[in-house]
Amino acid sequence: MQRKILLSLIAIVLCMSFLLVLTGRNSSSYDVSRVMEQRYIDSAALISHSHSSDTDLATSVMPGVPLILAGLTALIGSTGKALVAYQLLQCLLHALSVYLVFVLSRYMFNPRIAFLACLIYALYWPAYGAVRLILPDITMQALMLLLVCAVIGALELKQAGWYVVAGALTAFMACYNLQALLYPVLFVAFWIRYRSPLKVVAGGTLLILAGYFIIMSPWLLNIPLLNKLKVLPGPWNLAPLWVEARYLGEHTFTHLYRSIFGGHTTRYASSFGDEEARRVMQSALDAVRLLLLYIGVGGIVWTLWMYRLKRQLPVLLTLLYFLAAEWMVPSLDGTGFPYAVFLLLYTAYLADKAILYAHKSRLLRS
Repeated sequence: MQRKILLSLIAIVLCMSFLLVLTGRNSSSYDVSRVMEQRYIDSAALISHSHSSDTDLATSVMPGVPLILAGLTALIGSTGKALVAYQLLQCLLHALSVYLVFVLSRYMFNPRIAFLACLIYALYWPAYGAVRLILPDITMQALMLLLVCAVIGALELKQAGWYVVAGALTAFMACYNLQALLYPVLFVAFWIRYRSPLKVVAGGTLLILAGYFIIMSPWLLNIPLLNKLKVLPGPWNLAPLWVEARYLGEHTFTHLYRSIFGGHTTRYASSFGDEEARRVMQSALDAVRLLLLYIGVGGIVWTLWMYRLKRQLPVLLTLLYFLAAEWMVPSLDGTGFPYAVFLLLYTAYLADKAILYAHKSRLLRS
């Protein structure tokens, strides 16, 4: 029964995502997002035209999205259809995220909270807007969830394959966001907490590096096709992006807040024709979205005080790592949307406690 409910929820999310993409292909996205989308599309076009050597047209974006768009364009033969294919791919990743949310919540808490977390995420409307944007947000979110699952598999099952997968996923994430480059350092904290023997630490380090460098090999080999992006010949060239990121035109605290709680993934009420109705509806939706995220922050505080920390460690350290990375090197790619999914896990935890408390109070009154 649990499997049927979960599969039904995943199917509903997938159908809703497909429907929104196929019916809203011509709708314009929010101005900030539209500028960012154009940078990826331009970079993909530069890669697709192999005869072009004008690297002055390149934009400072990470190569993940442009390479996928260029590959889809070469496969399909049309840029417009490639953009739709990329959106449909994000729909699949959005549906996959529902399952990954269930896996992580069940591991951290219990199946009841896991189903509640899946339901909250399935109703989290910013994700449906994000699948329609040519941005790395949905892909980054799925990779982050997969990476945490791989870390848990490596720590709990102690199998070599999970360490290789963790290293490879870290490298994949670095193709979308430079901040992921140093993520394997977190394994030091994991091994200390799990009291892993020296043999496991040494073997795990080698396996993580193997997966890491296999994915990074195109940059290490300095493939000419990829040199058309300013970021390359590799994500090791951090200085230009770091300088550009430090001068985003806003205070560091403001950028950090926007990276977690910002609402630039979509304008949910854009379909309303009346300006006043659109403004009121947008404000109401933003208020509910912020409330969910603030409850998630409260859930983190609650669990740190009342719940077992060891099973939360992969999620908490991953979230803290990327927040610290946003602090040190503000992200130029995406909108900060991927971080919200971890907060929603704790929103479900606190919501479950509230439901249990209300139920017990009703029993006591009766």
